[in-house]
Amino acid sequence: MRTQLLLAAAIMPLAFACPSAFAQDAAAAPEDIVIVTGERLDALTAALAEKARRPGNIDVVPLEAYQNRYTATFRDALALTPGVIMQPSGGEDGRLSVRGSGLAQNVHLRGVEVLLNGVPMNAADGFGDLQEFDLLFASHINVLKGGNAFRVGAATLGGAIEVETLTAGNAATPYGVRLEAGSFGSTRVHSHAAHDFGRLDAFAAGTWQRQDGFRDHMQQNNERFYVNIGYAWSDRVHTRAGVFFNDADQELAGSLSLEDALGTPDAANPGAIAQNWQRDIDSVRGFMTTTVDLGHGTIRFGGTAAERTLFHPVPVFVVQDAEDYSAFLRYEGTGALAGRSAEWSAGLRLRDTSTDAGVLLNFNGVEGPQIGDALQESGTVEAFAEGRIELVPGLWAIAGLSHLETTRDYTNRLNPAGNADTRFSHLSPKFGLLYALSDTMQLFANVSASYEPPTFGDLTQGGIAGFQPIEAQDAVSYEIGARGSQGAFTFEAALYRQEIEGEFVAFTTTPGIPAAIFNAGNTVHQGFEIFAAYQLIQRPSGLTVTPRVSWAWNDFNFDGDAIYGDNRLAGMPEHFGRLEVVIETGRFRLVPNVTIQAGDNFLDYANTFEVPGYELYGVEASYDLTPAITVFAEARNLGDEGYVLNYSTLADASDPAANLGVFSPGEGRAVYAGVRIGFGGAGR
Repeated sequence: MRTQLLLAAAIMPLAFACPSAFAQDAAAAPEDIVIVTGERLDALTAALAEKARRPGNIDVVPLEAYQNRYTATFRDALALTPGVIMQPSGGEDGRLSVRGSGLAQNVHLRGVEVLLNGVPMNAADGFGDLQEFDLLFASHINVLKGGNAFRVGAATLGGAIEVETLTAGNAATPYGVRLEAGSFGSTRVHSHAAHDFGRLDAFAAGTWQRQDGFRDHMQQNNERFYVNIGYAWSDRVHTRAGVFFNDADQELAGSLSLEDALGTPDAANPGAIAQNWQRDIDSVRGFMTTTVDLGHGTIRFGGTAAERTLFHPVPVFVVQDAEDYSAFLRYEGTGALAGRSAEWSAGLRLRDTSTDAGVLLNFNGVEGPQIGDALQESGTVEAFAEGRIELVPGLWAIAGLSHLETTRDYTNRLNPAGNADTRFSHLSPKFGLLYALSDTMQLFANVSASYEPPTFGDLTQGGIAGFQPIEAQDAVSYEIGARGSQGAFTFEAALYRQEIEGEFVAFTTTPGIPAAIFNAGNTVHQGFEIFAAYQLIQRPSGLTVTPRVSWAWNDFNFDGDAIYGDNRLAGMPEHFGRLEVVIETGRFRLVPNVTIQAGDNFLDYANTFEVPGYELYGVEASYDLTPAITVFAEARNLGDEGYVLNYSTLADASDPAANLGVFSPGEGRAVYAGVRIGFGGAGR
């Protein structure tokens, strides 16, 4: 019944379009059906304008960049965003890393803050999941790397990823449906409805997704629903509220040896089948934001609330119920300081998460004796401020401070002697310079601090131990770069270095069991990232040919470690890139592409086991049947290459006792196709 109700919710927006709406569309001229509305362009223009004011390499990725492919993870949506590497392990889950953040964990979310319309996906202790939202709900994605995330209050090593969602004001059309099908039993239905009632506007969208999976025991069935309502109290006061509903049921295939991952990649770990490994999440996340235009500045304030239930049998049963609340206040103003143009902002975030966390033994898929029962409470207060001043025409200086106070309170219901609490506090500064060489070219540089306290999973080593002596990870990051365009050439490039103390590292002992987390000594992350595009051909007939490349060099090492010396850190390839050629003519678009992972990529910190790289060839195509109807198709891994997509890190793979069954294979050859239909006239 629940599935039927949620599927009905996903289809429900189509019912809003009565037969008269269809008749109106049939009579409308093609130019009356607009794919991108003025408000849609305004939202993207505002995001790009904000990017141009930041002294760092950040990215704005609109929905249009990935809407003609089967997009399920950030790996799909951010395929051309250098410095961001997503290594899926199952469904939407996997390691999401920005400039080497979160290497200690090959599953779940850490080291980078992900926000949905300001709703933080991470709990107050920094932990989070990637299964709780649908990227088709997005209007655009802002990738704020490292210190560039100061403006949202995040001070993690990886920064923040903001997913700004669709509203009635920026939806392409008032009504729409998207149908997809493809390899491995993949089917997806997505629809939306939007209406402007004057002062009030409303948007609703739903997605139903099913997949048998490339591997055995990898079936998933997900339903997600999103509602967004806006109200204008006056010309200067606006409130927007929304809620995300999520029901994700996913089987887990587990990890394999390298030989099996490359030779029989569709197989599952026998233990995953015998113990019925899964990760099922039901969640509701709501938000409300009010914006007040003061004339000389803007105030935004609001709050969020979330409830989340996790049922997660792996070699043990992890069963959790969590509640998460937050409140925020932010002020932005403009004016002059000492006769110079100036801008400033300040904000405060309050967050609280309470989790009932249980751990039980897994007897072939049946819950056994309980070995962990705890109440995990975390609270966080974040205050941040930033100022910008134009020193001379075209040269801006930016300075900021972020202060974090966070607590961890652990109540062990099975063993009160294991009760513990701790507190972390840190002040993180930032300074940057931004210089406009011309109207189309900028140079930038910045230095910033980051601070990441341990999660409850770190402190309790997976929820079954008392607090361990894990310290916070802090770093100082340096970045220089340039971005702009010259004629047919567009680029953005940055060189960075992060000097880290106490980086979280993980030594997996038993695959499927949360890894043991430790603090390293000094480590260094440094690298170079570039995106470039060149319009090679532009004909009067409408034919354009544009090669595009995204490439990141990742040099992550220990720095004089007592055991590992200057070895490379495990978990991330040295080189990762994508090359594609966009061929467009009129309504038709063809994009052959290749994704490359190469260079050193070690499984272990001792650097005794190197994970092989890969080259994956694919092609995308789309055709606009009408301005409101588009068919699209995508083929991936055309060579059907066996490759490793994700793995858990080890201390020393040459140790005879090391368990090397830690690899998650990538998917084989796959083909997906779909259709997008918009109707109801132009969106507002």
